Amino acid sequence: MAQWNGTVVTAKGMQLLSKVLAGLTTLKFTRVAAGDGQLTSGQNLQDLTALINPKMNLSIVSDSVNGDGTSSILANLNNQSLATGFDFCEFGLFATDPDVGEILYCVDNAGIYSDYIPAGNGPNLVNSNLNIVTKIGQTTSITVDVDPNLTFASQASVANHVNSPTDPHPYWLQKGLQTTTTTHFWVQQAADGKLHPMALADAQAAILGGNANVIPVMAAQIDATNRELSNVALYMQAMQTYPDYNALVAEEFCPTTNADVFSCQVTSVGAGSNSLGVATLQGIVEGSWYTVTDGVNQESVQITAVIQNGTTLRAQLANNIVNTYNTATAMLYRSTAQIIPGTVGILGSGNAQGAGNQSVSTWAPTTIWSGVNANNPVTASLTTTQANIASYTITGSIAFDVNGNVTLV
Repeated sequence: MAQWNGTVVTAKGMQLLSKVLAGLTTLKFTRVAAGDGQLTSGQNLQDLTALINPKMNLSIVSDSVNGDGTSSILANLNNQSLATGFDFCEFGLFATDPDVGEILYCVDNAGIYSDYIPAGNGPNLVNSNLNIVTKIGQTTSITVDVDPNLTFASQASVANHVNSPTDPHPYWLQKGLQTTTTTHFWVQQAADGKLHPMALADAQAAILGGNANVIPVMAAQIDATNRELSNVALYMQAMQTYPDYNALVAEEFCPTTNADVFSCQVTSVGAGSNSLGVATLQGIVEGSWYTVTDGVNQESVQITAVIQNGTTLRAQLANNIVNTYNTATAMLYRSTAQIIPGTVGILGSGNAQGAGNQSVSTWAPTTIWSGVNANNPVTASLTTTQANIASYTITGSIAFDVNGNVTLV
């Protein structure tokens, strides 16, 4: 490692500095050179007018005034184009004297404590910066010939740049706070390597290949399609396309983010009660609508609260339960699309109701009762009374009650 002793301003350098301090000229540094020359006996650095044995020039990267009567010159030493290696033990900073021309302004020599700089055609690449501190007196006006092909920045200069009170890069993307609204996108235009702001509506139109105003129309069409799909499924059930089911519980996918596959066993339920027992409270959303069904009867209920008392779990309802259910098969489903039972006084009696509108499907008199509850007693309302019973052919265990309803067993 070379042991430098500090730069010495030469006699020529002192003469130039006197002119600068007198206001006769400015201080302009032109280049830095390195060599392997060593001082001979009786030879002084301040008397040198050139390096003893120069080997290469160094490119000046930057300069700065330190405020203490000195200046720092940053020079880059690179051996890429060096033909022959040498012992680096001397360097000099050159300046321009308007009366003389280029002079050796300051110099330093490490003597035998040198660094070897190998040739650039070998396996070792040398690329380092040399910080030269030299006296400039009270002048603050300095110019240098900086190599435009080199760009180096010290840690301090980068920190000053980043912490600048004014934004050094007003168009550079910076991380901001989270937002829930979007007004612009950053896009590349014609592969120009730059980011350009693009209004949201223009971006939507570019992606869709048309007018961005069609987006609400498309959303409405998707919403209507989802409702109709629910209606079609219910219609197919009503027409006994799936005869193995007594009632289809269809989920509303409008919007799709509301899709919920929650279901749980109902442990206790009674007509007229404003609550029902459930096997679990996990997944139940207070305020949401659910369907209670045992495969034969069903109705919509809105849960207002969930209650846990020891191991007893109950769901509080906004309205009382209307139907009577078989608790062995009763389930609670998250659904708003369902078949409305044919009970007198209920809107949509005997129809299949979809998610957002109604699709009518009247139950045919030839309804076949089948499925998991086929052997359980089922009461259905038919368009007949005991008075016109002769119009029907009755087989099996069928009887009319006092209200004119027939019981199928």
